[in-house]
Amino acid sequence: MNPKQYHKLFESKTNNAHFITFDNNENYVVKLFKGTEEKALINEWLAYCLARYMELPVAPSCLVEMPKEFIDTIPNSDQFQYTVKQFASKYIENSINAHEATIKNIINHNDLAGIIVFDYWLCNTDRTRKNVLLQEREEGSYFLWIIDHAEIFGSFSWITNDLHHLPQKIMKSATHEMMAQFITDEEDFKKQVKLIQTIPIQLLEEILLLIPCDWHLSLEEQEEIIKVLIYRREQVLPMLIEKFIKKVHRPIRNSQIVR
Repeated sequence: MNPKQYHKLFESKTNNAHFITFDNNENYVVKLFKGTEEKALINEWLAYCLARYMELPVAPSCLVEMPKEFIDTIPNSDQFQYTVKQFASKYIENSINAHEATIKNIINHNDLAGIIVFDYWLCNTDRTRKNVLLQEREEGSYFLWIIDHAEIFGSFSWITNDLHHLPQKIMKSATHEMMAQFITDEEDFKKQVKLIQTIPIQLLEEILLLIPCDWHLSLEEQEEIIKVLIYRREQVLPMLIEKFIKKVHRPIRNSQIVR
């Protein structure tokens, strides 16, 4: 799959979401390697693979190989470091972010607890209203997609020591609160925790082994990622989700019942 036409740069915190059509006539959002955000692509790949395993609504993604000659034509290409492979997510057509919608219903509401649990497991502190996309199927009724996982583990430039000091508290997230409105059964949260706890360690290792060498993930970093994922899913995640249910989900649901 080769790039055919560069269209534009999407507005984002990192200025690294490029709208490109490939020779299969499909549109993708492509992220390149930036030395100032050296863990962004690693985070995207890891989160994508785990989201797919959990069957969460994440855009189909892959690693692509765009020629250096094409990358050099991208505006401000000097900000990027050339790597053989880049991270590409299929563009979600006819979608808007949650800032732009008046949401009456989420069609795939059964996915929402999994998204929240996923974010807490990976310490994704950037689940803003811009990082979900909504496709309207009927008036006010939307299918929700999750995008942009460059800041799992709290940063797109984390170092090994940071992994040992990730937050273990409830995140302030208007997006999580919005999603919580549409989760009717709190057991959904616990089922997702159990699912995460059954992910084979070998699968986690294989996901990390597929990361390109020129993205500069060291063997030590791979080992520390595995350790923190296992620690968080066993020791931290159940506690955080119990707190989320009590402090966020139940109050929201109770207020809806009162109304």
